[in-house]
This record gives sequence, structure tokens and C-alpha cells, in this order.
Amino acid sequence: MFTLSDKKKKNRTSFKSYVDIQPDHLIGLAVGADSFNSKDLDGLHETRLLPGELVIAKAPCVLRFNALTGQDHECGSGATGALVVTNFKVSFVTSTTDDWQTVYQGQRNRMIGPDDITLTNIESVSQVVNGKSRQLTAGSSVASSIEAIQLYCKDFRIVTFSFRLCRKKDNQSRAIVNTILHHAFPAHANLLFGFEMRRRITAFTGIPLYRTTKDWDYELRRLHCSSHWRISLGNENFAVLENLPEVFVVPASLSDNQLRKAAPFFINKRIPIWSWSSVDGVSLLRMSTLQIDTPEAHSQLASMLYAITLTHPHLKEPHLLEVHKVCPSVSDIQNSYSKLREMCMPESEKQFWQQDERLLGMLEATQWLGHVRTCLATAVDVCKLISMKKTTTVIQEPGDSDLNCIVSCLVQLILDSSTRHLSGFQALIQREWVTLGHPFFSRLGHLRSREELQAPVFLLFLDCVWQLAQQFPSAFEFTETYLTTLWDSTHTGLFETFLFDSEYERQKIVSSSNVKLMSVWDWSQQFSNEDISLFKNPLYLLREELELAKPGLKTIPDDAGKAAILSLSSVWRKSSGILYLDVSAASIKFWKQCYLRWIPLANIVGGGSPSSYLQHCILAEEVINLRQQIESMKADSVPRRTRIRTNLFFSYTSTKPGMPAATANNFRTSAFPFSSNGSAGGSGYFDRKAASCVPLHTYVKHSSLVSMEVLEDDLSESF
Repeated sequence: MFTLSDKKKKNRTSFKSYVDIQPDHLIGLAVGADSFNSKDLDGLHETRLLPGELVIAKAPCVLRFNALTGQDHECGSGATGALVVTNFKVSFVTSTTDDWQTVYQGQRNRMIGPDDITLTNIESVSQVVNGKSRQLTAGSSVASSIEAIQLYCKDFRIVTFSFRLCRKKDNQSRAIVNTILHHAFPAHANLLFGFEMRRRITAFTGIPLYRTTKDWDYELRRLHCSSHWRISLGNENFAVLENLPEVFVVPASLSDNQLRKAAPFFINKRIPIWSWSSVDGVSLLRMSTLQIDTPEAHSQLASMLYAITLTHPHLKEPHLLEVHKVCPSVSDIQNSYSKLREMCMPESEKQFWQQDERLLGMLEATQWLGHVRTCLATAVDVCKLISMKKTTTVIQEPGDSDLNCIVSCLVQLILDSSTRHLSGFQALIQREWVTLGHPFFSRLGHLRSREELQAPVFLLFLDCVWQLAQQFPSAFEFTETYLTTLWDSTHTGLFETFLFDSEYERQKIVSSSNVKLMSVWDWSQQFSNEDISLFKNPLYLLREELELAKPGLKTIPDDAGKAAILSLSSVWRKSSGILYLDVSAASIKFWKQCYLRWIPLANIVGGGSPSSYLQHCILAEEVINLRQQIESMKADSVPRRTRIRTNLFFSYTSTKPGMPAATANNFRTSAFPFSSNGSAGGSGYFDRKAASCVPLHTYVKHSSLVSMEVLEDDLSESF
């Protein structure tokens, strides 16, 4: 394989040069005996392009390797191919690039191939010169050919490309590097590929976007609190507040004139805004801190709080919680994230094992899990105020656009079961993060001019949600794969959901550019139905089924279609209550799939959470089919001959009873459906030749009703 050498000590370099290795040996080694040779590489520049995507630079005979595969040269973990840079991505093209389209080898994105890295996903670029690595400045340029580069990605990948086999006279390496430095770190938002993509985009209507009074009115009616709250139209065309949407909800007693008068006294003019109300009429609001400490400012704050008091059924005064004093600051989050990246992105196998010996200490030093715990604990405190003390709570932070987003969403996830449904969760993020103005564009670091504002606040929130799902595995309709994929989608640079700092900025840039951007919530744009099924939690489906089976509940007739059962069941939504979260240090876990999926040495072959997910899928499908047969026997009807399909990822097929279709003849790792073999793309599969474990499907081969019938037939035939 092609690897980086061990991390340098005092007088040792961290990059291993391949100057003395013959090119023919490298090419044959990388792609196998029956693959292409160096002459074929010139014809491999073609990569799948999206509408409006243009090839800017390309180079044949490029080596891609990963230092963490733990194998030697004979194992062939490296690859030789053509490196293509477009105005959207860095694409590595080999003779087997298109194989992933025919054989399922993990999550397949329709817009991004397994060997593609979007430009907005690149955190930094390092140049390797004479065996030494040096980070290149965003927007700069190099004047000569380059030996190798390392791409450090926001999704915790490190990918290395060597140009040792390229013709130096063509300056192909220099063109590649300069193109990446220029296009991966644009100076303006409209230079991103999302604004150049020439694709017909239809308006997404799957969830409310909270840009109209209709959407907010629906939310008020859903929570039965329309009498004490009203939809303000005083910010139409962003005439008063650029940091807030055109429509939002405020106390019914406050007039638009009062809001305009009070707004200048709050940082970024973020006045108190309604987020959610319980069935008892107790509400959650969010706002910014005061901009100036004057009697007039405090008078305006008092008038706001009095109006909030009038919304309480017992006229109880609200509790004001200063979130920024108990939760980590934005700079704390960024510093912690930098240490987390250093821990989760070792550059060599030796460095990995050195870190492994002190991993727990390194993890503690990052303080990342401490920040996760603090945010969860703060949300629990707010939940106690609302649910136990029946006190309306106003969460407050300077700017009202970071920590308030985290705490507000966590409170609703804990108290409101509808937000744990996939569409409800997406509507929650759309409302509290997107529409109410979290600065995604600045926090995600898409522009080099805003690097000082960068901080993964949204990732911290997703980690908190993952912690909730770990403690309550059947309470959420979505899986950890969904959460990880959602984080990955923030780095594509295609979706309007994550491309702006506010609704005002979105409307201004989109109007001036005369373009339509996609919503991330339309997952069919990125994935097939098979891949989307990975987002479905089988335990949530099973919980719905068991709720429907309780005595006194009306059974859905078979001819009504099983889709009625597999969709969101309002039955258990109403019966489920608060999630009683444990926020002790011992209950906070490390999100391995998100942070360590690209490190083969850290993944389990044939085990881990994918193994449990497989069993859960099979269990859920079996329970549903058993219940259907029981209902048929009760009704004295003929049992169904065909199995009910649940649309879960792991499912039994009619052609091979008893064997999950997606698991046949494959070995999975704990990184599934992402990478486990050190490639730049994602597969989540392990090389069969290198595996010595028993395949997962062997353990569940006879666990279904169908397979047991087949087994009985086999036994009867043998006698």
C-alpha cells in the first residue's frame, strides 16, 4: 500500500517519499493485475458532472493513499488514478470508479461519488516538500510543482495525493493545488457552486419552512396556544429587523410599534420570540441580551417580560435564564472542536497507536463531552421549570443565534414527542436554526473572510441529539446515520438550508443572483429510497406497532395498507411523554460513527452498532408479520402468503428466504454505511480476503417465520 510513515520524532519526517519506486510497480500495485496501466490514465479524466459543473484542472497518474490502513505494499490499499478538480469538488477517478453504482457498498450520494470531496468540505490544504508538511494559506498560490498534498476535511477525513508520477513539465500539480486553494475558500457567497448549478429545482413542501403566516399559524394551532400569542407582520421586507424572519410569533398583548421601539435596546435587535408551548399553556421563549445597560433599556425589557407574563394561564412571571453564563461560549466550542479534530485525525498508524494509549486523557482534554453534557443539563433544567414548576422560561444569550438554538431544540425534543419524528425534527431545525437565524454560513467556515467566526455549534447540537437517542433508542424515528449524514450535508455547499446567516441574507443573495437553491430536507435529491431507509429506526417502528396492538386500540385493517402503520402513528405520539434524561458524566458517550468512521483501525469488523441495527430491523419486521398473522387468525381469514415489506434497510427477500438482502455475502464494519477501508470515499465494507469473522447473516439465517418454514420443509424432505 501507499502510506505515510510514522509521525516524525525530533529528526524524522512524517512523509514517506516514493521517488525510488518504479512507476509501473506503483500503478500495477494500486489497482490490481487486471487494471489499467499508465497509458490508460490519460483517458480517466472523465468524472460525473452536475449541471453547471466545470472541470478546471486535472492530472493523470496521481497516487492516493491512506496512512491508517495498517498494511504493507503487497496489500494494495493505495490507488492510482486521475485527479480532477471542478468548481464543485475534487474527484479521484480510477478504472473502478463506477462500480459503486452497480453493487451496494455503503451510502451512495447521487451528487457526490465515493471518491469525491466537495470543495466546501476542505478545512485546510498542506503541501509536502522534501518530506515536510506545511499548511498552505487559503486563497494563495504556489509557483512550482508540488510533491504531494494532504486535504484535511471537515468530516474528519485526511486524504493524501502524490504527484510523483506526473510530468513536471506540464505543471499539473501546481494547477491542481492552485485551483483547490482558490475555489475551496471563496471570498463571496455567490462564488459557491450552489449558485452556479444549473438544475431545475422545484419548491420543497415536505415540511413547513416558517417563512409565511400559514406555517406559524399551523404551529400555534398544533400546540393549542393561539389565544395568547399572535403572528407579527411588523418586519415585512425586513424593514425593522434584519436578523429575524419577516414573520414570527410574539405575545398577543405586544403591538408591532412596541416591538419596533424595544428592538434597538437588544443585541442584533433580537427581541423575545416564542418558540414552544406545553399543553398547560407554559411557554418557552428566546431573546438576546440587552445592548446597553441603561434605565430605559431595562424599562423596555420589563415591558417585554410583563407581556410574557400575560400569556401564562395563572399570570405567573417568567423565569429568565442567561444561557451564555452556564453553557460554553462559541470560542470555547471552537477550541474544543480543534482539539477533537486533532485527536480524531491521526496522520499515521504509529500516531494512532500512540494516541490510543492516552485516548481517554486526550478526550477529556478536548472538553467536548463536557460541553455536550452542559448543554443537555441546561436543557433539563429548563424542562423542569416548564413541566414541574409550570413556569414560562425565557432563554437569553448575546445575539440569540447559537446557544439558544441548542437549548431550545433540546427542550422541545425532551418535552414534545412530535419533534422526535423525522419530519418533526426537520421542522424543528428549520424553525429554530434556519428561519430564526443561526449563522450557518459563518459558523461552517464556507468563506475565508469569516474564519474567525467559525465554530461547529450545529455539530454540538447533533451530538446532544445523538446522546438522547442513545438513552432512548426507541423514541426517535431517525438513526445515527441520519444525524451523521445531516452533518455531512452542511459541507456540500448546495443547500440553502446551510448557506446563509439569516433569512434576510438568504433572500437578498438569492434575489440578486436569480437562482433557486435546494433544500436539504428533500433527501431524494441526494439518495435513493434504499439509502433513505437507513434513516429509519426499526425500534421506533416496532414501538408504533406495539402501541397499536394494545387492548382498546382500533386495529388497522389489512386492506387499508401497511403504509398506515409504517407512517407516523398519532397513537403513541399522544401516549408518550417526557424523556427523563440522565445527564451524569457516566451516561455521556463518544459518538464514534461521526468522529472515527474514516479510521479503519478504530472500527470493528462484523460488529458494532450496525450489527445491532441489523438485528433490530429483522426483529421489527418479524413482529409486524407475526401480528398480521395473528390478526388473520382472529378474523378466520386466510393468512397472507407474502411477507409485509417494512421498507427498512435490512429486509428479507422472497427469493432468498431467511437471508437479509443487503447482508448476503458481505462483511460490515462498525463504520457502516461509511468508510472502513481507508479510501477517500465511503463503503463501510471490509475486504473479504482480509476478514476471518463469521458473516452477520449466518447468525440470523433462520430467525424469520419464512426461514423456519423452509427449515421445516428441508427436515421433512430429509426423512
